[in-house]
Parts: sequence; C-alpha cells; structure tokens
Amino acid sequence: MMQKKLIALAVAGVMAAPMAAQAASAEVYGKARVSVGVVGNDDSTPTNDDSKLNVTSHHSNFGIRGAEALDNGMDATYQLEAQVSFDDDNATGSGIFDGMRNTYFGLAGDFGEVRVGKHDTPYKMSTYSKLDVWKDTHGDYNAIIGTRHDTRADNSILYLSPDMNGFSLAAAYITDVNDDELPVPENGNEAVSIAGMYDAGPLYVTLAYQTIDNDTGTESADGVKLGLGYTIGNTGLGFVYENDDAGGNDNDQDRMYFSIDQDMGNGMAIKAALGTADDRGNTADSGATFFALGGTKQMSKNVEMYAIYSQIDNDANVSAANRFDLDYVTAAGTPEASANVFAVGANLKFSSM
Repeated sequence: MMQKKLIALAVAGVMAAPMAAQAASAEVYGKARVSVGVVGNDDSTPTNDDSKLNVTSHHSNFGIRGAEALDNGMDATYQLEAQVSFDDDNATGSGIFDGMRNTYFGLAGDFGEVRVGKHDTPYKMSTYSKLDVWKDTHGDYNAIIGTRHDTRADNSILYLSPDMNGFSLAAAYITDVNDDELPVPENGNEAVSIAGMYDAGPLYVTLAYQTIDNDTGTESADGVKLGLGYTIGNTGLGFVYENDDAGGNDNDQDRMYFSIDQDMGNGMAIKAALGTADDRGNTADSGATFFALGGTKQMSKNVEMYAIYSQIDNDANVSAANRFDLDYVTAAGTPEASANVFAVGANLKFSSM
C-alpha cells in the first residue's frame, strides 16, 4: 500500500510540475547507484560459500523537493525521498521502494532553515559528503567511521545556519524514537547532535558531537568527530578522527580515516582510503583495519563509472555483535574475520530542474 501511494505521489508530481512551477519551485530528482562484483568473507562454515558474484544497489533514491514563497518573506521547504532497490536487499520484501530517506517540512529565511521530520544528523552531515571519497559504494568510510552515530533519525528538529563567511552550524534535537505517546521512561532515547563547519577555498574543517540517551537508564552513547580536508592543485586530501563511546566504563574507541582523491584529467580520478579502529576500552585486539582503492571515470555530466577493491580486517577479539563490515558485505561472525570486494559500478543522477 505504501509503495502504491509513493508511486502515485511521484507521478502526480511529474504531471503537475509545469503548473507548480508558476507558484513554487518543485524538483523531481534521483540517483541510481549499482555495482556488480565478487564479494567474499572468512566464513569457515563448511556448508557456506565464502565468495560469490553479487549485484548491489548502493542507497539509490527517488525524491521530490521544493520551496514555496510565503507572504512574510520566508519560504516553506519540503522534501520526500525514498530509497530504491535495484537488488534483493529490500527491507519490506516487495516493490522497489525500501524505506524513507530525508523527508521533512521546513521554514527558511535570513536566519537559516528549520526542518522537521526524518533527517541525517548534523554529526553525519559534517563529514559524509565532503570527506568520504567512496561514499555509497563498497568502499564507504562507514566501514570504520560513524558505525554508531552516522545516522538518519526519525522525529528530528534540525536547524541549519546561513553561511557566515565560510562558517556554518547545524544542530538537531531528536525526540524519543521509540515512544511517540506518553507516558515514556524518564531516560528516553532522545538525542542531540551538533556540528560546526568551515568551508572556504581549499580548506574544509569540521567538529561534531552527538549524544544518544539510553532508555534503560544506563550511560548515554557519545561521539566526537573531527574532519579536515585540503585541496592542493589536483589532489584532495582528507582526514577524519572519531571517538566512539558506547557508554559504561572503558567502552570507547578511537578511529581514524585517511583519503586521497587524485584528479588525472579527462574526467578520470584515482581514489584511495585507509581506516583504522583501535581497541575498544581495555579489550585487547578489538579493532579493525580497512582500505579501499580504485578509479572513477566521468562518462557524462550525470553518469560516472568506477572500479574498486576494498577490504576490512577485524582483530582477534572482535565479536560477531561488534564486528566491522563493508557496505552491504558482512564479515563472518568469527574472530579475525574479514570481508573483501572487487566491483565495477555506475552512478547516475537525474533532476527535472
């Protein structure tokens, strides 16, 4: 039923676009991100395959967004975005739509913008678009960075500041995601996320913090993230540091991510990334190492092809519940398990604007 409503809304949006343009700015847009590759892990179970050929849809999406000018000088903004599956990884088990992505209503003006709905947290926004050189592929930095805090949260109240000479601020309060009605536990699953960003010329700097309350009354889960990006000629360099604290005593972990994006000319680039996670608290051998290497080729304004090899190696005391995985490829649930992928893929984007 939900899929039918979404399709009907999308069709209505396309048909109404010429009329809507007279009163509001409406855009139909989307991305198709698909790869074919050989994926593998260290599954030691005799009856299980440890490698196979796989088709993967990497967070492909379809959406409608726009703005309506108000009499008071502000704009009403809106977005409805759904994830689209080109493979069998569909949470609902039917149809092409696989859950909602950033979907919100907002008000924008000289003060910035306020959005209410389902949205990426400022913590995620601070580094994901600018510093993850292989985002939305098997080499996504979420193999190491942001495994707990790079989230898209329901019930978000988000503020985005205007650009202030390169500096901007994003802050969000997320209401209890498990309970929409009273009564609720005193220590609900509320969250606060905030990020400051400086983006000017070749330099990008960001600092972000996020805390998630635990409705069981135990300590909150906290994350701190620092990101740096710098462009020298045709070379882009990136660095992300994160401290992930799961709550409780000696339960934090330091993580780092390094990247390079080398423009080779003629629409070609070589990209490499390396990530490490130290031991969690006092648990020895509980980290991981990740790397990704590949190349991209811009085939047109809206189509990019790529080839990539990526691998994650878990330490000896990483448990099945706390292992590190590649995007859409799970490491086996045994100590020292790894996962690896060699894939070729295509990224296509479109817009009615």
